[in-house]
Amino acid sequence: MNKLITFPPFYFFLCIFISPASYILFPAYSLIKFPFNLIGILPFAYGFKVLRRASKLFETKKTTFRLETSRELVIEGDFKHSRNPMYLGSLILIIGLSVFIGSSIGLLSPILFFMTINFLVIPREEKLMEQTFESDYIKYKNNVRRWI
Repeated sequence: MNKLITFPPFYFFLCIFISPASYILFPAYSLIKFPFNLIGILPFAYGFKVLRRASKLFETKKTTFRLETSRELVIEGDFKHSRNPMYLGSLILIIGLSVFIGSSIGLLSPILFFMTINFLVIPREEKLMEQTFESDYIKYKNNVRRWI
């Protein structure tokens, strides 16, 4: 399978880039003006917090982001409520940035991120998780939603 599909940070940084780039290239297409754009700071900060908390939990458990070498199924913290809190935090962060920038084209970046992660990345990861953790993951998957 294409390595790009298996590298979610690419999509994250692409979407982070789209909002400011679209504002710089097409400033006339700005939808959300000051001071209303400042609302975007809240989801940006919250998304960062969710993403960081989930990453720290992985560090604490001494597990890895690479499923092929992962040794422990993390199901505590934010993982009790979402099977993908890192992607959820990233999505919320991208939404906040897009609102803060306010560009109409940039507001499409959260949709792009969601679609690629939800339909390209997560299904592949879930297959690997089922192969790696077998019935433990299937039970977890049946009890915890993909996003929220």
